[in-house]
Amino acid sequence: MTAVVIMGAGAHAREILEILRQPANAKLEVVGFIDDNPSLHGKRIDDAVVLGDWSWFAGVDRREVGVICGSGLSKTRKQMVEKALSLGLKFVNAISPFARISPSAKVGEGVVMYANSIVSRGSFIDDHVAINVGAIIGHDTRVDAYGTLNPGVNLAGNVRIGEGCLLGIGCSVIQGMTIGAWSTIGAGAVVVRDLPDNVTAVGVPARIIETREGGGDHL
Repeated sequence: MTAVVIMGAGAHAREILEILRQPANAKLEVVGFIDDNPSLHGKRIDDAVVLGDWSWFAGVDRREVGVICGSGLSKTRKQMVEKALSLGLKFVNAISPFARISPSAKVGEGVVMYANSIVSRGSFIDDHVAINVGAIIGHDTRVDAYGTLNPGVNLAGNVRIGEGCLLGIGCSVIQGMTIGAWSTIGAGAVVVRDLPDNVTAVGVPARIIETREGGGDHL
């Protein structure tokens, strides 16, 4: 049995709690949440306690605790992970028993997969990616670290999604396309050509409406 602390106590964290309480994840026991908001400390959320802030880890054997990021925002997730790494913490995955991962696919650490999400053969999901309800990842596709796939995202085969990308609900990416790091794809958009880093693209077909400087500015 591995004791698990969820980093953050918002809505996404509550959904992760629900996944971890499924019988398929019986080897993971949620201890509670940690959160920087002092007004939450000591409160119970969905019958799990908010233990305190990051200082809570000072009083425990960190080798005996696994963590997972409870933020649905790519930039915040990266910040939390970097903090956890500085404390020497290890990460667990939260995989819904109703998600499907091909035996030939590879999934990193700190990954969240919701119900009815699919990772097809030969695909690679990097660390700390969030794959929401009903998202489908086609064969031989790669999603780099901190990516966020919202419900109903559909990635065809041989797609490459760069670090920290946010893909809006119901968007699609056709075969063989690449989306650069920290880019945002709007809800319902259809990506039919490669897109660079740090852009926002919307529509059918997806067109760039904004270009930003620096990673993670979209969230």
